Amino acid sequence: MTRVLVTGAAGFVARHLAARLREEAPDTIVGADVRDTPAGAFDESIRADLTSNVAMQRVVKAVQPDLIFHLAGAINGSDDLLEASNLGTSQNLIDAVRDFAPSAAVVLVGSAAEYGAVPLDQQPVTETFIGAPQTAYGRAKSAVSRLAVRAAAEGMDVKLARPFNLVGPGVPTTLMIGGVAARLRAALAGAPPRTIRVGNLNGVRDYVSVEDVADGLVRVSRRGRSGEAYNLCSGVGRRIGDIIASMISLTGETILLDADAGLARAGEVDALVGSWDKARTELGWAPLRSFDEGLLSTWTATALEPERIA
Repeated sequence: MTRVLVTGAAGFVARHLAARLREEAPDTIVGADVRDTPAGAFDESIRADLTSNVAMQRVVKAVQPDLIFHLAGAINGSDDLLEASNLGTSQNLIDAVRDFAPSAAVVLVGSAAEYGAVPLDQQPVTETFIGAPQTAYGRAKSAVSRLAVRAAAEGMDVKLARPFNLVGPGVPTTLMIGGVAARLRAALAGAPPRTIRVGNLNGVRDYVSVEDVADGLVRVSRRGRSGEAYNLCSGVGRRIGDIIASMISLTGETILLDADAGLARAGEVDALVGSWDKARTELGWAPLRSFDEGLLSTWTATALEPERIA
């Protein structure tokens, strides 16, 4: 009997991971989150504030999981929130697994933000690059990566997936593509001339489909080495301005851009592209879905999900 626990179960990635896990046919998939989980996504659901060590212990003790995907963690917010929801919940999970489910395999989730500003001559960046994160989120995720290494050194089965920027149906408005899609929908609801506010158009980012990331998470759990990190990315850099232009073309309307430097996040790097060679070699993983396919599915889904969450 195989029991899988997915934390952060109300989030964007968790919904796609749950669908991917069905292909693995575990006996039970349990979702845990402080919010309500999507109806039908999980066999069982638990509401719990996982920033509480006691609450995390109760969840792990009750579920007795064989495999855990730790997806809980805020993307935006105060430095304290980012640290508590990312590093704090990860430490709570490791402590709980050590005490109540020591044989469970754990997949923690890092981020491309851990790398910070990477010289162009060292891109596509590999997992061996020692980054200097520029944001509180990146620093929190970097600490999660170090936690995974320490836990593995202590004999626990802990791996780390490191997704880059995500595209796909249900992408939250806290991410660039989701935020732009929401502004486009709002503009279309008004009369022309239509304009949306945008931030830095010249940044270059590596986008990968959420479905491919869900597959990568499963492969990390099955084939990844304890203590190791795996980039989940496309290896292709895309200019943000070009992405937004493609999104506007999907509307079939003329929509103008109003550049607002205030929308740019502090610490944003100019360009970041990842290498997925390690995931290919060790996991047999590859980004299979095209960016255009992901963008179209993202835009189509926004018509059906007007109030998306992280």
